[in-house]
Amino acid sequence: VDLAINAVRKVVTKRGDYTEVDVKRYVRIEKIPGGELSDCVVLDGVMFNKDVTHAKMRRRIENPRILLLDCPLEYKKGESSTNVEIMNEEDFNSLLRQEEEYVEQICANIVAFRPDIVITEKG
Repeated sequence: VDLAINAVRKVVTKRGDYTEVDVKRYVRIEKIPGGELSDCVVLDGVMFNKDVTHAKMRRRIENPRILLLDCPLEYKKGESSTNVEIMNEEDFNSLLRQEEEYVEQICANIVAFRPDIVITEKG
């Protein structure tokens, strides 16, 4: 019961004489398998539940620096049909090098912001 009351108190908005409690819009219940009732908490903020893909990844980040990208993290192919004529192995290697340099530049730009979390489009 205390969890429910605490959650409602976090989303109450008062506008003059009008009080609004929109739990469906501002509250989300996330069930994580294996937990106990005593492990349950109401968070004041946002939680990301992501699988740890590297052993050195931090398990918990408070007050993170978040970078939101509206693009995928991959080499962008031409929008329309693009024909590339490769006559020899050096032409292919040059094309590959250009793609690698593009991705390296994107990564360098991201690292320059020193984010704790990067959220991007799929890709």
